[in-house]
Amino acid sequence: MELSYWKSKWQKGKIGFHMEDGYPGLEKYWDSIPLGNNPNTFVPLCGKSKDLLWLAEHCKKVVGVEISNLAVEQFLIENSLDAEISTFADFKIYRIQNIEIWNGDFFKLPKHKLPPLDLVFDRAALVALPAKMRTLYAEKILELTSDKTIILQHMYHYRQEEMNGPPFSVSTEELEELYGKEFQLQILEKNELNIDFYKKFKNRGLHSYFIEILSLLLPVEELQTK
Repeated sequence: MELSYWKSKWQKGKIGFHMEDGYPGLEKYWDSIPLGNNPNTFVPLCGKSKDLLWLAEHCKKVVGVEISNLAVEQFLIENSLDAEISTFADFKIYRIQNIEIWNGDFFKLPKHKLPPLDLVFDRAALVALPAKMRTLYAEKILELTSDKTIILQHMYHYRQEEMNGPPFSVSTEELEELYGKEFQLQILEKNELNIDFYKKFKNRGLHSYFIEILSLLLPVEELQTK
């Protein structure tokens, strides 16, 4: 799946994956995440999510990365924000108070330019990618994080043979394969959604089940020291 695919989605306004009011599970489970005061949070494939604003009120720094310049510009316009803009390598960097959005290729994000990450908030970023890219994505996440970083992982699971992604189906077993050596998986929510509310997915072939999963990935080394 080429980066141009996602740029095209934004250009055509086909952004059904965008949650207008942000993801409710973030606020619901925030106090359950064992973070210290003023954490640094990373939001991969952030789009124009309002979650960035919520996180900015609860974090020292919020760093997002997004391939679509249009998504970043819409985030600024829709929230009446002004950004200080700079560049690094192939990235255009937008700074809005304690929010920093890197406009460019997630896989090229330089770790040495990021603060130490306390939390990765993956709101349906992993499920935006096909299987081979998910492996590369997880490797990049592991490169950017440390043995103290926590991941809040939101994803969907269904019979992949019924419908083409995105969103792609990711099981908890696959999540274990991707992150299990470094993280311990804790499921916060696992809800079977009513497929009748997702007509566009039904039209694409989905008919058996559609499950939404929110998990907490806790670093193994950090757990072992407690």
